[in-house]
Amino acid sequence: MHSQHFLDMDRLLTQTVFFWQFSAFHCADYPWRTTDIELSEWLDELSLEDVQYLKLNPEELVSRLSVFIPQLSKLYPLSQLTAFDVPVAATLKGLDSGISGRKWQQITKLSALGADFYQPENEWLEWCGGKGYLGRVLAATTSKPVITLEWQQSLCDSGQSYAESHQLDMTFRQGDALSPQSDKLLKEKQHAIALHACGDLHVNLLTKGISQQIDAVTISPCCFHLTKEPQYSALSHLATHSCLLLSKDDLRLPLQETVVAGQRTQRHRQQEMSFRLGFDALQRTLTSKDSYLPIPSIKKSLLSDGFGAFCHWAAGKKGLTLTDDIDYDIWLEKGKKAFVMMEKCDLIQHLFKRPLEIWLCLDRALLMEEAGYDVRIGEFCLKEETPRNIVIQARKQK
Repeated sequence: MHSQHFLDMDRLLTQTVFFWQFSAFHCADYPWRTTDIELSEWLDELSLEDVQYLKLNPEELVSRLSVFIPQLSKLYPLSQLTAFDVPVAATLKGLDSGISGRKWQQITKLSALGADFYQPENEWLEWCGGKGYLGRVLAATTSKPVITLEWQQSLCDSGQSYAESHQLDMTFRQGDALSPQSDKLLKEKQHAIALHACGDLHVNLLTKGISQQIDAVTISPCCFHLTKEPQYSALSHLATHSCLLLSKDDLRLPLQETVVAGQRTQRHRQQEMSFRLGFDALQRTLTSKDSYLPIPSIKKSLLSDGFGAFCHWAAGKKGLTLTDDIDYDIWLEKGKKAFVMMEKCDLIQHLFKRPLEIWLCLDRALLMEEAGYDVRIGEFCLKEETPRNIVIQARKQK
């Protein structure tokens, strides 16, 4: 049972909500500047290099921050999940065609874990399967057929063509996973499996699976914010008693925990964010409106044209006129300082991203437990292969 794990996480996240329920991008100063003076002074002393080092060394970060936020010493160990490790079955040469190395590792490990957890009596159901990459491996390494549900007809056609040319027992079904019609695909003697199905898509699989009394489900949840609900709606009975109120912005927080980027990517990110924050400070002065003005994505190559060119591009996108007397160096410096502030605020949030993700996954696990399923939750692959490496597996109690 996962109820105590959830209750412990819920209590600690609720007690510390002030330290993670905010947007670091929009912070002109620490939200806790006047309430936690010692923490603020400690952060002020950190260099940007210190911040980057601590993000790469979470245990040291926990040790340092627990002085100011004692709950972290309990929250961190609760966020260490079991790493499931089962042998990956050998696959036919060429089965990984069109699949990147990291994605292939995710697929082979999740399929092996699914097969080890429960072999379906009748068939596999691959939920939101795209071209059926995961289904390919299941069809090739188990003796059971695969039904793949996918919204885009072109992906269904491509996947079906590949399956037929490689003699894989796969059948693609074009359809909307959120529609009532998809209910018909779920059957009792199945094992449904989904790799990184987003938001409502994986929630619908769980609720429909319960309704159809499906034998087993394996999911790796992703993109919790992709839901029609304006704020988070608890799935399990236990979670309905939580005091946490989660907006879509809060639900995006786990996605901000990413695989460590290379130095070149980090430099590009720092430059772009400094440019965006510098322009934001400039536009607030020009428009006399103290509110953020979102601007679209930009090609990274355009950043090499400099901050002034970036401001003219951004102003053109938003219909603003820039005067000739603007000293862009001043506004770029403001952007650089704002970037450092954002990174320091994010450093505090950093240790709450995984706990919040686990809280959300435990709510899903509890939903299945309350419906009469045996459930386990853990990690199906290395974090370096994907930061979204949590798997939930549920098997109907006999």
